[in-house]
Amino acid sequence: MRDSTNEVLRAIATIGPVSRAQLARDLGLSGPTLTQATKYLFDRGLIAEVKQSPSTGGRPATLLGLVADAGQVLGLKLTENHAVGVCVNLHSEVMWSFEEAFSSRGDAAVKELIAILKKQSKKIKGQLLGIGIGIPGVVSPIDSGTADSSMLGWDKVNVGKAISDALDTPVLLENDVNTLAVTESLYGHGRDVSNFLTITLGRGIGMGIVIHGELFSGSYGAGEFGHVNAVHGGVKCECGKFGCLETVASSPAIHDAAVAAGYISKSASMSDLWALARKNKDIAENLFKEPAELLGIALANVINVFGPELIFISGEGVEGWDLWEKYFRRALDSHVVSTMNKYDIEVDPWDDAKWALGATAIVLQASLSRNQRSNASYTEVKNRLRIAAKLEKNVS
Repeated sequence: MRDSTNEVLRAIATIGPVSRAQLARDLGLSGPTLTQATKYLFDRGLIAEVKQSPSTGGRPATLLGLVADAGQVLGLKLTENHAVGVCVNLHSEVMWSFEEAFSSRGDAAVKELIAILKKQSKKIKGQLLGIGIGIPGVVSPIDSGTADSSMLGWDKVNVGKAISDALDTPVLLENDVNTLAVTESLYGHGRDVSNFLTITLGRGIGMGIVIHGELFSGSYGAGEFGHVNAVHGGVKCECGKFGCLETVASSPAIHDAAVAAGYISKSASMSDLWALARKNKDIAENLFKEPAELLGIALANVINVFGPELIFISGEGVEGWDLWEKYFRRALDSHVVSTMNKYDIEVDPWDDAKWALGATAIVLQASLSRNQRSNASYTEVKNRLRIAAKLEKNVS
């Protein structure tokens, strides 16, 4: 059954101030259906008439917009040694950002997270709608809180429930690459695309899959692209399997190969390695040709199955993308079947805060998604949004 009210809310939130006529046209809604949907949203204080569009000769059209200050969201991106976070309003505008030291391994990890988030939540003015957390690993799509991450050293850790209970706030966990995919779907170039992939390169290799405008999460998680088999009988991966793509194409794998070849010292950074490879074509080819080709072949297999229109490539590893691109594109193009060869590729510039901003999107999506998952945290976010909007409406 079509949820016209949610479609209207999503359109207003993602497009920005928009006229009723454009909503009806873009969504294919009849006048009575649109009126009923907007009345529901007005009555709950979720939208407001914000301004009028310039007249082209007739009566100026009144535009509808989301009540941005009705609530705020905290987003956190976790690594094994630090946490990066942001606070945003309902327009996804950053109110402030923060970075804290954090150790993911050991019994004190969740307590550390609670302390970090408790300190930040005290700065919230108004309603805290929820907390989004992106992790490098698999999150249960059922409870949005149980996490498995070899990078963080977590094995079925119910982080979401522990934080939610301590802060009395809904907490949504998601694979960090998926948070980027959701951000692109809601606010980026992906919002005009039905099917796309987000690939991240760096400490690991991840994939976010969007099908018909919605994040695909599978029954037990999805997008473990770094753990597809790339080398038969290869070296052992962190996940316990052998020959995973990450064992040859992740930043640590390439760094280890450079150290073994005597190109750099163990203490050298990836930035040092990229700079060296740009000066020496032989080093560049020795280190990046095979990983780039294996990445291209692995991605071609996914493209042949899903047929995406667009592929985003991001992550801290894109700083060295110029060393990959020639070999990657050649392998990709030669392995994608001709009927699927209609996709575009966009390589995004990178900064750590983008991960955290992505984590806020999964909370905002709880009320904006076309087909949101059903669990207590998602329901609570939606309830808080309605309550917060009513309070804002009463104050104004």
